[in-house]
Formats: sequence, structure tokens, C-alpha cells
Amino acid sequence: MISRRYFLRQAGAVSLGFAGLHRLFDPLFAAGSRRFNPALTPDPRQVLDLPPGFSYQVISRAGDPMADGFVVPARPDGMATFPGPDGLTILVRNHEVDLTPGLGAYGHDNALFARIDPAMLYDAGFGTKPSLGGTSTLVYDTRTQTVVREYLSLAGTQRNCAGGPTPWNSWITCEETVERAGEVNEKDHGYNFEVPASATPHLTPPVPLKAMGRFNHEAIAIEPTSGVVYQTEDRHDGLIYRFIPDTPGNLSLGGRLQAMAVTDRPSLDTRNWEESGTTVSRNEAMAVRWIDLDNVEAPEDDLRLRGFAAGAA
Repeated sequence: MISRRYFLRQAGAVSLGFAGLHRLFDPLFAAGSRRFNPALTPDPRQVLDLPPGFSYQVISRAGDPMADGFVVPARPDGMATFPGPDGLTILVRNHEVDLTPGLGAYGHDNALFARIDPAMLYDAGFGTKPSLGGTSTLVYDTRTQTVVREYLSLAGTQRNCAGGPTPWNSWITCEETVERAGEVNEKDHGYNFEVPASATPHLTPPVPLKAMGRFNHEAIAIEPTSGVVYQTEDRHDGLIYRFIPDTPGNLSLGGRLQAMAVTDRPSLDTRNWEESGTTVSRNEAMAVRWIDLDNVEAPEDDLRLRGFAAGAA
């Protein structure tokens, strides 16, 4: 369970963070006003132009060797940082990679693929076209401003786009795809996976969190007191979901998946608001209810359609 002390500590960190951001962004605004000053200083290395007073440091590049013998995968996407031992910072990051050789952790033409333990791979693609997405973990020494090590932390998934951190120091990585098992894939995709934030290199057992639903996932956010997980879907007709775990803090033990509906406005659909006349005003408060969903592994990729037909927004 999430303690009151943890919640207060996190809230305090957020408050301090916003105070720091206020001071950090002051140079971006013209003196004596809140008008944004967009002037950027050209970067001689042609990596990233920044406003005056800002700087950057490249700490990782795709293709760099990692501590476990693999290479840094390409297409980093959603990520989060966690406190590590002895003042270290742990960064767990997604890689939005599918089956394209050369973009994953196995290097050019997947030459390093033979080194991975098959038991720690979600989808090996029958040994010929492995799924190359997943997560890598970077351990950073904030005192010396140097990378301690990098390693592959989840392997064999596809298009790991977003996700979210948990209050218990892990990262939920989400597959933004609904590829099915068949001639290319050994297993269905479209699930969430949990990756612990660890400073010690190891691969996480690839356990799909099937009770959280199979759909084109985007991000998650966890309400720390109850442990309820809110989920978004990267589809033009996607729903907003919540997952009520049977055991808060342990998502692999199953739970109940629901979709959000707007009370008194069944099947609210704002995709074509100009044509349909369905509008939602900015800052408009709407009462909501939650609809239980069944068959959440959705082999036909119809979870959002069934939810909408039942009244979800």
C-alpha cells in the first residue's frame, strides 16, 4: 500500500519542482512582463538550440555498447527517473521499435540476438523476426554527472511508446500496437509490462499484464492512495480506462477493467463535433460513471467499440 508519508513526500517534491521551474524559466520572458522571449542560441554542434542560460548534455546514443553486451536501442520514447542507491538516479526508458533490424539492442542485422536468454524474451518471432521493442535502463551518478551503466531491462515487446511510473519504484511500459500472433509474431501484442527500477543489470521477466486490457496503449497514471490505474488509448476513437487491481501495488494479480462514461450523455463522441453539434466547453465539469468491461484481451481489437456501444465516451 502507498503510505501517507510517501504521498506527502511526493507532493512536496512536486511543489519544489514547480518553484524551481519558475526560477528556471524567468530568463525566457522579457524583463518586466510575462511575454515569452523565443530567442534561441544556435548550437555549434547542431544538436539542440536553447534559450540563453540553458545547456544540455548528451548521456546516451543509440548504438552505444551497454554493460550487458548489447547496444542502446533506437527510438527512445516515454521514460521516468527513480531514486537509486548511494545517490544514483535510475532512468527507465521505452524504445518504440517494432521488427526493423538495426534498431533494437542486437545491433546491425540482429547479430547479438543469440546472446539473449530465450526465457527472458516475450516474442522471439520464431527466431527469425524478433520483436525489438522494450525498455533499457540507464544508471546515472548525479554527483559526477556521468553514466554508471546501461542495460536492456525488457525484451521482445513492440512499439513501447508511453506508460508511467508507479509509486512502488517501477515503470509500466505500454505497447502501442495490437499485432496478433501468426506467421511473424509468436504472441499477441497490445499489453502493459512492469519493469522494476534497478541499478543492477538484469532482464525483467516479460509478463504481460493482461487484465489491464489489450488495446493500442498510450499512457498510465496511478492514484497513489487507492492504487487505481488510469489508462489512455492512442486511437482517434479510443476510450479512457481505469484498472482496479485486486491487490493494490501488485498489478500482475489481476483486477477489474472499466471504461469512463459521462453521466446523462451516453456514448459521448466529440470526434466530429463540428458536424454532429456535440461540444464540450473548456473547463466544463462533467459527472462520470464507470462501465465494467469483459473479454478484456479483445482478440478482435474491439474493446473500445464494445465500450462505446455500452455507453462509454
